[in-house]
Amino acid sequence: MTQKILNLLLFLLSFSAAASAQLVGFEDRIPQNFKCSKPQELALSSDYYKEGTKSLEWNFTPGSVIDVAVEKPFALKDDNGIMLWIYNERPQKDSLRFEFYAPDGDVSYRFAFRLYSAGWRACWIGFKNMQGDKKNHNVAGYRIIAPERKGRVYLDRLTFPVKKINDRTTPDLQMPSNNSLTYRDLWHWCRVWQWEQYKYDIPLAKQLTADEKQDLATVEKRLTEALDVRVAPKKQVEKAYATFKKVNIRKSGDGFTGAPIVAPDELNRKKGEITLNDVEDMLAGFALDAYCNHSAEASNNYFLVWDYVINQGFAFGSGMGTNHHYGYQIRRVYNTAWLMRDAIWRSKNRDNILSTLIFWSALQETRVPAKAGRDELLDSWHTLLMPKTVSSLLMVNPCERARALTGLTRWLSGTLQYTPGTIGGIKVDGTTFHHGGFYPAYTTGVLAMIGQYVSLTNHTRYVPTVEARQVLKQAFLSMRNYSNMYEWGVGISGRHPFGSSMKDDDIASFAYLALAGDLSGEGNKFDRHLAADYLRLCKKNTPEAAYFRKEGIKPAKAPQGFFVYNYGSAGIFRRSDWMVTLKGYTTDVWGAEIYKKDNRYGRYQSYGSVQIMGYPSRKASGFDENGWDWNRLPGTTTIHLPFDMLDSPLPGTTMAHSKENFSGASSLEGMNGMFAMKLMERKMKNFTPDFVARKSVFCFDNRMVCLGTGISNSNATYPTETTLFQSTFTKGKSDIYVDGKLKDAAFSLELNDGKPHCIQDGYNNCYIFNSGDVRVQIAEQESCHEKTRKPTQGTFASAYINHGVSPKDAQYEYLVLVQPTKQELDAARSKAPYQILHKDNTAHVVTDKLTGITAYAAFDTYQPQGDKLFSLIPAETMVMQKASDGGIVMSVCDPNLNISEKTFTTKEPSRPIVKQIVMKGKWNLAQPNDKVKVQTTATETILTVTCQHGQPVEFYIIKG
Repeated sequence: MTQKILNLLLFLLSFSAAASAQLVGFEDRIPQNFKCSKPQELALSSDYYKEGTKSLEWNFTPGSVIDVAVEKPFALKDDNGIMLWIYNERPQKDSLRFEFYAPDGDVSYRFAFRLYSAGWRACWIGFKNMQGDKKNHNVAGYRIIAPERKGRVYLDRLTFPVKKINDRTTPDLQMPSNNSLTYRDLWHWCRVWQWEQYKYDIPLAKQLTADEKQDLATVEKRLTEALDVRVAPKKQVEKAYATFKKVNIRKSGDGFTGAPIVAPDELNRKKGEITLNDVEDMLAGFALDAYCNHSAEASNNYFLVWDYVINQGFAFGSGMGTNHHYGYQIRRVYNTAWLMRDAIWRSKNRDNILSTLIFWSALQETRVPAKAGRDELLDSWHTLLMPKTVSSLLMVNPCERARALTGLTRWLSGTLQYTPGTIGGIKVDGTTFHHGGFYPAYTTGVLAMIGQYVSLTNHTRYVPTVEARQVLKQAFLSMRNYSNMYEWGVGISGRHPFGSSMKDDDIASFAYLALAGDLSGEGNKFDRHLAADYLRLCKKNTPEAAYFRKEGIKPAKAPQGFFVYNYGSAGIFRRSDWMVTLKGYTTDVWGAEIYKKDNRYGRYQSYGSVQIMGYPSRKASGFDENGWDWNRLPGTTTIHLPFDMLDSPLPGTTMAHSKENFSGASSLEGMNGMFAMKLMERKMKNFTPDFVARKSVFCFDNRMVCLGTGISNSNATYPTETTLFQSTFTKGKSDIYVDGKLKDAAFSLELNDGKPHCIQDGYNNCYIFNSGDVRVQIAEQESCHEKTRKPTQGTFASAYINHGVSPKDAQYEYLVLVQPTKQELDAARSKAPYQILHKDNTAHVVTDKLTGITAYAAFDTYQPQGDKLFSLIPAETMVMQKASDGGIVMSVCDPNLNISEKTFTTKEPSRPIVKQIVMKGKWNLAQPNDKVKVQTTATETILTVTCQHGQPVEFYIIKG
């Protein structure tokens, strides 16, 4: 090898990776590699700082340059970048220019940082968002070029090169083209500056009519009543003073010094830094003390904090590096700003405070109608709808208030439409989507916030449209249906497996929506059905409850029937006061949301779970996290793993989708239903990728027939199981019975003799089976907390079918009676109330003898020889039918959403799926149905059924 080649290789190796990231805080000295064209222009300063107690002061002259050579040249990657904060004393209409140069001096990457604002502003940018031809990826250093004038800026908190720039850097007034993500239709948090470019398409009135003034006054009065606080919460006030003391705000030059305020992503509390939660604590606490206690000190502190935080970067036109999820950190700022509105309007810093509030509320998005395809609406509704409302009404000019509120209502009505695909919002089946999935834990609070807005604008020109409220009503009714009183099943709980429920404000919103007008089409002065639901859910003697009772409304009974929610691959089966949640997953519906510190062990939530909530709460129904075996959610077929192997398989978020699309529910006449799924496991750490099964549940009255076939996998270390039940055990309270024999102490029993057996759990549900290796026990169990891994203990009764290790085409069959009477139990034990017509990997077919319903889960194309009705049911189809009035009532469903794009979220819509079912004999539709076409031959009838959105298509056919 020649010396020339060797030198070339060594040179190329020096560009093999980015140099190590280094935080420069300018505390002790100016780094040696910071060279200024005029060295006297650079100095360390304690006048302002964003890290430590000092920053780099640059007193520049026209065209001055700071040159920063890196220690070792490197080849950059697109996700490398630079992070720093820049303090500008006075707004100017010019910029600092950053250029990144290669060893040969070539500049392929550059960007400008506008000096349009005073105070601290973040400068976070990745190379992929910079300007330049981007041909030369080699970096030897960068230079900062001053404007063509004299001036002064301060630099601090500088990191270069950033190895992985934040994915959600936020464009703002300083760097408007910073982050390409903001221009995706699906993004939401980081778009405030993009929306700031919108202009109102609603003319600004010169003056308001008397009616307009009255409507505006009505909304303002209601907002005051809603947000009014009579007694300042002592803890909030004390926290404001304690935080204020810690921040130690001091006047310095034209600005301030004190504890630096930064975004949560770069927060270092050990260094005394604070973030938006602390800003909220101070502003909210001082506002409450000033408003309720008339404290002059609190009022002074309130406005000092405002001056400080605006100077620190919580201001109009500032993105603070990244502002993602900021809505959860600032809500109380707005509620209390409304209480302080008169003082704000009198404040000398009024315009800056109001522009900050309006900007960070994202009200600017509502200057034009809502754009279709907007993702993650639940976050916006939940965290920013009230800030938008307050910001609208804080405007000084009443005409601007009226226009802002008009735009807000129009925007809200536009977002209260059924959203396509898996983006956030409300789906056609009433499910609410967040993070690309059905998410009740986010629904609660979100619907409450919209309900609050409806209450504020009720019977004014600002109330959302009837069409929008119809969509909202469906979401409320769905939440009512999947909540057994207030709580929902573990299968649909997202990353909160034993948490979340409807709260008082969700319940109140049933009343608010009811009072806004009748949505039932019955022409009543309010919606009597929503009112009845409200009386069922509300246990307080509220003014709304008193009014509804006076109007003759009686509390509704618990929902009854079978409800299909295939946007969540779920079915809800209800009778009396109990509820069963059935849950699967598909290519479009994730099985569980698992975070590094949330729901670590929740992998099996959607493996065909059949969870009975026989009482209003999870705990009352036997579900308690303490000691819970995460492998044994009822109904699931799982590989029983140690918890360390069941733990979150990825370092970030896991939302595993299936490669199968046949998973979901169907119903007949809204009362009885079925669930079926092709279960398969993905290839991930500690998963078994050849684990498959075909599962079904047929639901009639209070009976569930549970079937499984084709259960196979190669895991030879850990057994595969199907869980019948797992529930907390308390002696004398939740005793269980095995074949009528009381079990009220620890025991373990194997039932594998092929004889019929009956197990009654401690919550009045019975499980009848006559085959399989069933294990039943009462045992002390040790588990791990889903967030902390901390050990937990509890006593549980459980029963499960043991399929052994490496099962090959294993199967099961059992009957569940939910809270049966003695007569029902005796009858079922004497003679099975159902008949299995077919059970293999092709199809599961069951006839219920009491209702006369026959239900078909066709996993593959099903061509029965002996079926009296059908010659062919296509693959991945659910059919339910029963004789009725001389004909047949039938439903056909493919739960597949049939969405083309398979990404985290997509606005691609559910596409129609055509199913052709061949029936024996000649049949006709009794009434026209645009989703069903009939073609007859001499001996057969071909039904062409168009399915979409995973919804069953129901129709009535007659002979002829």
